[in-house]
Amino acid sequence: MRASHMAIIVASAPPFFTAVSTVSTLIASDYSSLSDTMSMLAGPSIPHPWVFQCGVVGYALLIQCLGPLLYRQAGRGWHGASLWTLVLLYSLAGIMAAVFRDGYDAPALGHISENAIHDLLARISFSAVVLLIFFAPWALRHQQGWHIWRYFSLTVGLLTIGLMIPFQVEVWPSYLGLLQRVLFTTTMLWILVTALMLRSKLSNRLVQD
Repeated sequence: MRASHMAIIVASAPPFFTAVSTVSTLIASDYSSLSDTMSMLAGPSIPHPWVFQCGVVGYALLIQCLGPLLYRQAGRGWHGASLWTLVLLYSLAGIMAAVFRDGYDAPALGHISENAIHDLLARISFSAVVLLIFFAPWALRHQQGWHIWRYFSLTVGLLTIGLMIPFQVEVWPSYLGLLQRVLFTTTMLWILVTALMLRSKLSNRLVQD
């Protein structure tokens, strides 16, 4: 598959997720976008939780192409393999976080509740994308034409960490959902911009690895 086509697939992931999550929010009458996290769109009180689950799984599948693109751009080797691994971890942990839903206290694995498994997987997925945001600029630090993108990545990474701290400690519980949406926006913006950068740099090359 040509790199430009793969990059377009990756770039379509953020708008796809935004569209599906918007639909999920509109059909959830007892849901608050300000206080409730997005995971609760698949919670026990939501009439059609599968809609949001499909959005998460679809997003995770669409960003799979980012792995080979970064691998190709990084010149293969361990830098590229590490970037690809982080993309896989971000994606696969996100899919599993959609399978194990938030708000369900029944045991799913032994005595561990479905809710606890979801929380762990969601943290793994988010940690992977944060690491990716910081490691990708370092892996591409010697390449020309990526100067502005590297500063952009650093800014997005620091902003994401700055927002993640009050989210994790629930400083503003009444605005927990809004804070999470901003976090999702920063990471998906990085995915979108990076995909467009890779499309312009790799042009019509074939990615066959």
